[in-house]
Amino acid sequence: MARFAVIVAGLLLAAVIATYARYGSLDPCDWMVQDLAARSDLPLVAVRLRISGGFLLDGITNPGPGDCLVKWWQWRREGLPKAE
Repeated sequence: MARFAVIVAGLLLAAVIATYARYGSLDPCDWMVQDLAARSDLPLVAVRLRISGGFLLDGITNPGPGDCLVKWWQWRREGLPKAE
């Protein structure tokens, strides 16, 4: 059982390191901004406003990391929205 826990902890650590290496942050809201900005030619301010507007349409006025993580996973599953 201890060996299993060490393996799981190692995998989690590797995932955290890989995520930080890719995004430079562990905040899912930053991940959303970077992914959408990479897909579009919009300035970062416009990308942030678009994401905030999307949350407002969902009834979320002040998204937290949990809200961003759920939305980011939806984007991963369904594909990033077009930001044109």
